[in-house]
Amino acid sequence: MLKKVITLFCCFVALDIYADAAKDLELKLSNIQSMDSKFTQMVVDELGSEVDRSSGNFQLQRPMKFRWMVESPYEQEIVSDGSNLWQFDRDIEQINVSTLSDSFANSPAALLSQSQLDMAQNYEVASLKGESENSYIYHLRPKSEDALFEVMVMEFNQASLMAFQVKDSLGQTTLVEFSEQKYNSGFAEDFFKFELPEGIDLIDSRSNQAELTIPPRLESNTKQTHDTTN
Repeated sequence: MLKKVITLFCCFVALDIYADAAKDLELKLSNIQSMDSKFTQMVVDELGSEVDRSSGNFQLQRPMKFRWMVESPYEQEIVSDGSNLWQFDRDIEQINVSTLSDSFANSPAALLSQSQLDMAQNYEVASLKGESENSYIYHLRPKSEDALFEVMVMEFNQASLMAFQVKDSLGQTTLVEFSEQKYNSGFAEDFFKFELPEGIDLIDSRSNQAELTIPPRLESNTKQTHDTTN
């Protein structure tokens, strides 16, 4: 259903934009304080050709914490600990870390995990009844020119988030579908803490100048230093 609706939205078929659509979506998102699910993701280019397909596990906890674990066809781990955004690409043995505020603002991930939501202020929102009795589709267009996407469509079945699709400024579209969702069960206090593996290259963008470092091996007694030149 979601794929059909996005085609209609992107073709600008006339829709009723309800005054309470933004409020209704805000309520649904606010009721999801934590989420644990499996996902499949498909990325297509501006011509509609598939360029990537992956699957894995997703955990979320407000405010601003999540784990996005890609298991197939490659292994990748993206973790927000509330302050920093970590991306671990296991195939190239490299970790990137950046300040959350720099990486997160106006992104789909922020919409799903930020503590305060104001849909009417930040988005133009339209809603549409889905094919099934309890299915609703929400179409979002950011008001900010700095947003990282042009259009986002979210599908709910009652209070359960089933899927979302994002179109960026280059015409690339990403579809994420969730399954085996569990809501508001909570996680251990350190669940979203990223443990830095030993011997892996680290690109740290949290300072004014990015640094490439290699964390010391735990068994080594040699004191290592790293000087930064501005």
